[in-house]
Amino acid sequence: MAQLRADRKNYKKAFTTHAHSFDNWNIGSINSRRLILCYRVECGLKCLIMKNDKIYKVSQANTDTEKVLKTHDFRVLLKKVGQAGRYTFRQFPTEYNETVRPEEYHQICRYAIAPAPQKEDYLEEFEKTLIQIKEWLKEEI
Repeated sequence: MAQLRADRKNYKKAFTTHAHSFDNWNIGSINSRRLILCYRVECGLKCLIMKNDKIYKVSQANTDTEKVLKTHDFRVLLKKVGQAGRYTFRQFPTEYNETVRPEEYHQICRYAIAPAPQKEDYLEEFEKTLIQIKEWLKEEI
């Protein structure tokens, strides 16, 4: 499956558009709200990477940056913007006893997969970390 083209302006617009949806969410699924947050943060980080590298198109990125721009892994994205140690994500098991890592978090939200019993607080922690990153990104982009 080919990945659609998204450039810096698209990432910035997505960060802003998802911001409005997330900030004004008052009814609906918590999973949907978390998915919007997930993509908001991902788009914000990708926009910041492109801003820092002074590029406007993904096609202008060097090989390493292009690889980073194609990931969903928050740790990889944060590392690229020099924030790897500032934010941490605890892995947690799903209801099927599979491990959720940062690059898979969006799947938990997208498919409404529950965390393992007594691990709901891990999911809430993950969300709080993304909210902290979102707030930091608002200052950076």
